[in-house]
Amino acid sequence: MANSTGGSTGRANRPLDRSSHWSVAAGAQQGGRQSTAVTGIDVLFEPFTLNDQITMRNRIALSPCTRNRAENELEPTAGAVAYYASRADAGLLVTEATLINENCQGYIDTPGIWSEAQVKAWAWVTDAVHDRGGQIFSQIWHVGRLSHPHFTGVRPIGPSKVPTRGKRRQVGVLNLYHVWPRAMSETDIRQVLDDYRRAARNAKAAGFDGVEIHGANGYLPDQFLRQCTNKRTDAYGGSPQNRARFALEAVDAVASVFGPERVGLRLSPAAYFGLMTYEPGDNDGYIHLMEQLNSAGLAYLHVGIVDDFVEYDYLDGRTSAFMRRHYDGVLMGNGGYDAATAAAEISRGGIDLISFGRPFIANADLVKRLRHGEPLRPYSRAVLDELR
Repeated sequence: MANSTGGSTGRANRPLDRSSHWSVAAGAQQGGRQSTAVTGIDVLFEPFTLNDQITMRNRIALSPCTRNRAENELEPTAGAVAYYASRADAGLLVTEATLINENCQGYIDTPGIWSEAQVKAWAWVTDAVHDRGGQIFSQIWHVGRLSHPHFTGVRPIGPSKVPTRGKRRQVGVLNLYHVWPRAMSETDIRQVLDDYRRAARNAKAAGFDGVEIHGANGYLPDQFLRQCTNKRTDAYGGSPQNRARFALEAVDAVASVFGPERVGLRLSPAAYFGLMTYEPGDNDGYIHLMEQLNSAGLAYLHVGIVDDFVEYDYLDGRTSAFMRRHYDGVLMGNGGYDAATAAAEISRGGIDLISFGRPFIANADLVKRLRHGEPLRPYSRAVLDELR
């Protein structure tokens, strides 16, 4: 899919006109900010060359959005085929989080990619996206201590035997009590890394163009990175280098299948999700991870945050700014942006790409609507309930 004609290439982007005024008009909702940006957003629609293998038709991505619609043996539905195909005019689609094994489910009806039946079902999705000229990555997922025996029949695992804060959580219509995780042995770690590798092989067999590792939102890679959930004293705990080791080895496992050029990683340096808490020194693990990834040649890092306009004292500002300071490669922004603010942030070099979640759920033709300044259908729970 490589094509260097007419697009920006990696971080070597051409200077942009920063004197533009970003128009804001009432009436449409995009990512939580009220606006319909009709001028100064052309940068969003420029082709963007990630590397010598992947060129995006524009800088807009579909953010991974949990749909909770898997059926039978956690296979994607026919509705998933329609959902992704109808959004294929984005530069890149990233699927809903997809389980790498049968023992890591923590939420209702989330799809997997470990079985032959799941691979066949996902192939229908990728074929439909490719038929429309789109590109799609599978977001592969292990929830760690947030898995639950209600779904798996086994005790959760995590870096350490650290319970999730709070006694219970609501999972759809279920009210589940948290279960203490079992601390992973080195054998467990090797097995899970093998499961990441198998998930990548299966994604490739299903026709995906690449994979994004879900390392954000309090899930397993995040649990290794944070001191509140990682109390280990072996090679996977303690120092920043050790706490980053699992994430780096997961990247290596997946890259051994696809090559690093077709691998993305989502990170949440802000401890805002999954009942995580910040401890002094946590940043050092993320910094070490990103510095090591600077030479890895990944497709991108993806900011994992609900609202990137929130500033955190311990990050010295916004999440994307923290990641930009320490990562030299392609950075995909997310969280609270509309077309105008995304274009402005790209224009000043804060991010290179933008992923939209709720606006894309509510508007399958989001790219067209943004391009032409058309009003957006607002996101609501009713919109989500329409998905199949």
